[in-house]
This record gives sequence, C-alpha cells and structure tokens, in this order.
Amino acid sequence: MDKLDFHFSVHCHQPVGNFDGVFRDAYEKSYKPLIRTLLRHPAVRFGLHISGPVWDWIIANEPAFITDIERLAGRDQVELISGGYYEPILEVLNQQDAAGQIALMNQFIRTRFKQNPRGIWLTERVWDPFLPVLLSDLGIRYTTVDDTHFYYAGLEEKDIHGCYITERAGHPLYLFPIQKQLRYAIPFKEPAQVIDILQRYRDSGTIHSVTYADDGEKFGLWPGTYAWVFEQGWLERFFTELEKHTSWLNITPQGEELTTRAPVGRIHLPSASYEEMLDWALPPDAGTKFRLFKASLESAGIDTRSNPFVRGGFWDNFLVKYPESNWMHKRMLQVSAMLATMEARMGFQLDDARRELFKSQSNCVYWHGLFGGVYLNYLRHAVYEHLLKAEGIIDGHRSQPHGVAYSSLDIDLDGEDEIVLKNKHLSVYLGPSKGGALLELDVRDHNFNITNVMTRRKEAYHDLITQQQANQASADAPVTIHGRVHVKEDNLEQKLIYDWHPRYSFVEHFLPREVVLLDRLYRNDYQDLGDFTLERHDLLKQEGNIVFLSREGHLLHDSRSVPLRMEKNYRLFEQRLEAGYRLTNNSDIRIETEMLVELNLTLLATDDQRTVVLNGPAGRQTRGMADFIESAGIESFELLDAWQKMGIKISTPSVSAVLAYPLETVSASESGFERTYQGTCFMLVYDLDMEPGESRGITIPVDFYDTVSGTSTFDWRKM
Repeated sequence: MDKLDFHFSVHCHQPVGNFDGVFRDAYEKSYKPLIRTLLRHPAVRFGLHISGPVWDWIIANEPAFITDIERLAGRDQVELISGGYYEPILEVLNQQDAAGQIALMNQFIRTRFKQNPRGIWLTERVWDPFLPVLLSDLGIRYTTVDDTHFYYAGLEEKDIHGCYITERAGHPLYLFPIQKQLRYAIPFKEPAQVIDILQRYRDSGTIHSVTYADDGEKFGLWPGTYAWVFEQGWLERFFTELEKHTSWLNITPQGEELTTRAPVGRIHLPSASYEEMLDWALPPDAGTKFRLFKASLESAGIDTRSNPFVRGGFWDNFLVKYPESNWMHKRMLQVSAMLATMEARMGFQLDDARRELFKSQSNCVYWHGLFGGVYLNYLRHAVYEHLLKAEGIIDGHRSQPHGVAYSSLDIDLDGEDEIVLKNKHLSVYLGPSKGGALLELDVRDHNFNITNVMTRRKEAYHDLITQQQANQASADAPVTIHGRVHVKEDNLEQKLIYDWHPRYSFVEHFLPREVVLLDRLYRNDYQDLGDFTLERHDLLKQEGNIVFLSREGHLLHDSRSVPLRMEKNYRLFEQRLEAGYRLTNNSDIRIETEMLVELNLTLLATDDQRTVVLNGPAGRQTRGMADFIESAGIESFELLDAWQKMGIKISTPSVSAVLAYPLETVSASESGFERTYQGTCFMLVYDLDMEPGESRGITIPVDFYDTVSGTSTFDWRKM
C-alpha cells in the first residue's frame, strides 16, 4: 500500500495596525517556538506562510528569525507559500492591486529564501471562481481551501481529499481541501489521536493524501494553548509521533504533490469561505435563525448529510452588514484609482504610495466574526492612516493651485453622490443624501480621521450574552476558540444599546425640552420630532470653499407636523471647518423646541493622553473622552491628543448646553465578549423659540492646531 502524503502547513498573520506588543507576544509565544521546534525535527517537511505585516515586524525587530527560516529552506524542509503581501481578500480588490500584492510577496520570497513560490495562502479561504485567471500570470499553481467549499460543490466526505484541478477560461489551478477533522484535532487532541485519524485515512485504501493548513497562532497564542502546546510538550510529542510513522506516512509540502500524483479529479467551486465565516456574514437576525436551524439539524442527526445544501452568507455582504467597512473599502478603491491615474500620467510607478495603499488593504478590519475586526478602532485607524499617506504622496506629484479642491462623486457606490472638499491640511466628505451629514473629516497633517466612529448595532451573538452562557476551557487541554463563549465583565448586557442612525457628524435632532436628558440620549430613549437626521438634503450650490445644502423638512409640534426649512452650509478654510445653519419657521404657529447638533468624534483611546477641555466662565475643566458630560454656559471645548500632538477646538456660541457620552460597542473577541470604545458623542443643545416666518442662524467653527506637550501653538488672533 502506498504511503499517505500528509501536508502540514501553517499561516502566521497579524493585521496592519496591530499593537507592537501583540506582534511581540505572537512571536514569543507562537512563531519562534514553533520554528525552533521544527528545526529539531528535520523529517517534518512543511509549508509556511507568513504575512507581510509579520515579515515587516520580524525584519525590524527579530532578523535572526529569518536565519532560522533560511536554515529550513536550505535543507529543503520548508516550502514558502506566497499570497497577498498585506493579507488582503483578493476578490474584493481590483485586478492590478491583487496581482501587485502577490507579486510583492513572490519577490520577497525569491530574494530572501531563493524559492519560486508555487502556491498561495488564500486569505480567510475566500474563494472566487475568477482566481485561476489572476494567479496564472503570476506563476501560482495551487492554493488551499476548506473541505466546506467542496461540500458546496456537491461532493461527499469520502471524495474530499488529495488535490483537485479547476480552471477558469482555460487557466488551471490546483486546489487542496483542508480536512476539517484535522483542523479541529490539531493541536486540541492528543498526538496519538491525530495519528489514529491519519491511519484511518491511509487504511481507507482510496485516500492517498490529506492536508492540514491553519493558523500558526493556534500553537501558543490562542487562549490556553501556550501551556498546552509548548510547556506541556504537545508539539514536541506530535512531531515525534509523526517521525515514528514515516514507514507509512510521507510528511511533505503541498507543492511536491503536483509532480508526484495526478489530481483526484476536476472541480468547479462556488464563491465560498470556511463555514464559520459564511455564518458571520449573515445579517444578525438571519444569523440567529441560522444558528438555531443548524442546531435542529444536529439534534435530528442529519447535520453531516446536509452539508452540501446548508450554507451561510457571502463574504462581500460584510460590506453591506457594516457600512463602516464599505466606506473604508470604497475609499481604498478611490485612492487606488487616483494612484493608477497618476502613475499613467507620469509614466512610472509611485512605489511608496502603492506600499501605503497595499497596507490599507489588510483584510482583518473589513469584517467581523469571532475576532474584533471592524470593531477595533485602531485597525480602522490604520486603514485611514495609510490611505491618507498614499493620498499625500499622490498629491505631492500633482500640480494643483492653493486653496480648496471640490469634487462630487459616488464614493460608497450607493447610487448617490458624496461631496469632497479638500485642502493641504483637511479633507471633508459630505453626504447630501445622508442627512447632509459630515461622513469623514481627515486631519491630513496627522493622517488622522477624527470621525472614525462605529455605530452600535445588534449582533447575532448578543442573545448569548443576555443568556449569560459561558463555556470554559478545561484545565488540561484548551478547546478551539470556535467553542468558547465567555463574557469578560459583569452586567455587559446592559451595554447592549443599538443606534437608530449612523454615527455621522453634524446630524440634527429636535426634542422637547423635558426630554433632553443625558441618560435618555445615551440609551436612544427618545423620539426625534424632526425629519432631518436621515433624510436627503438638496445641494443648492458650491462656491469656492463653501457648499450650500437645504431641506424643506417638518417638525412635530403640539401633535401637528409643521414645516421647517433648514439651510446648511460647510465652509473649509486652511485649518478650520465651519458648519452654518439657517432655520426658518415656515408654519403659522410659534415653535418652541430644542435643536441638538450631534458630533461623533474620536481620538482612539480614553487614557489621560486624550482629553476634553471645557472652556467657559468658570475657566477650563479637563474631562476624559469616556466621561459623561453635561455642562451649560460652554463657550468652546477642545479635544487634545498629547500622543498625536493634535488639538481640535469646537466653538459653541449661543449654545445652551454641551452633552457628551462614550460610544461603546459589545463585540466578540478570541478571549470573550467585551466592551470596546468607539468614540465620543457630543450633543450641542440650542433653544429654539421662533415665531411664524422667523429665521435663526447658528455657526459652529471647528479649528485644528498642533500642540507641544499639551500647550497650544496655534495663533488664536488669526481666528
């Protein structure tokens, strides 16, 4: 009987923007001990994919690690696996960027390790049938996907093994299915149990090769795994067991099978990812129903037989589920198009801008499942930081007049144009169809989007929190993170508050005076009397640095719907954005109400380096970004970021009160359900008493300046 080919591959990745301490922890607890253990077991020949962000960190911090990989490559123990350098989801990039990301990784592997990559690590195993066309011109011959993908093509478990061949438009690609049984056993079952699984595959007489490919972080970084895998010696014992059975087990990288065995057969796969990813991509209500439906199949004992016919959503719908993801994605495509246009005009590539663009495409922040993903504000910040750096490089090659550039285009591809005002210091994105709101405000000098705030929304797993379910790992052996349900703080269910509108800025609400209470605003426990928050505003005109919008809206007053006209303008100066309002009572009655102008802003953190300063007759009061604030008689307030050395001053003439509260989401992470700060909501409250036909004007200036050790260097005389 032939030997069983066992393909063992690991994938090591940290997203762009992750903290240095996380990279260090992953390196010390997982990557370094994993490679050091493999060096002691030369018979274990394996595949290795390390993403570009990890390579960049290693080169800067632990270059000796590369020497270890070179040793493995020199003795033909490791096959280096390519992929998009900064770990993008390939199918949501344009073809030029997808090819460029892979070419960048191919070049790195050839230069550093003298190997020509034959395979790619398919990010999050998100498969698209067009991929063979993309990969063929890059010299890529294979990739690895889940057995789930093959079930969706109608295959049965007995047929999912070895290597299949697919094609698109005559471009072939080999596909290795990952055995889920192995993925869930390694490293969570005893080594002897894994060997038993491999033995059963070999004894079948029909299976000649199987593939394990999964995250390297499972070996040491996942909760509970470092003690199990290294301190208790699981990995050492596992490799020793593999070496004991080389009489019937051939431990070999995937690429070698392309020359030693014919493919099992031909296959065409539908667009798919791994099972859990497709569950997470569903809308929350559908996700809850789907979880219950799958549980019913399991209780009926037909869950495995239904594999080909039961699947969740589609990865791209994360861009529908999370509008914040869609906005980042479309901004990324916008910058990519700007770069391509500039390069075509100049006749050469702007490599530094393209590298920044590629960094913004790191996949983890564009979706959410078991890990924080889009809920992690520092990962979203990294996207904007690199996009703004790329824009700055592009603009540096552009011959443009001083002043404000204006454009109107459908950035988020919802069929409605957004408006962009930009100068060398600030960029402003407005949504006339989205309540005339401010969608994005970038401080270009700091590559910082201060409106990078996430909406509080329902998730399918929130009912698990309310039920207070908790499955803890045993003291001896960890469980896969897909089986963990852990709430990280008491009473977390009280933080499950859902917003009824996106958290844009310069959003208007109208409330009765007795309702303007901080706690009610925080919990969305109020009825907005106006129809201005979500509704379309008409673009009246644009003149130089000013955009004029208007809406003929209505206000519920004394049980009547009365007409109220709102004229709204945005003026962009060198380091100032000014929002202006003119409200006209077009009814035949006197209006008495409170108008609240909502600003949602972030400095990313709530530590003592990021503070709010309230300026009023009583002097300066310093508060935290996570504080609940209710203050009258405020002339202005400032957001001070000592880390970025950035200050933002918002003047509040004629305001009756300033209210503020933190926006915190409740989301899943690998260690449990947790509360995450997203930004701070500031409500500027104005008393409106207007006779029929009367108008009222309001101006809100927002000024930007640099600070030095918390001291303003801005010349206030120029304001």
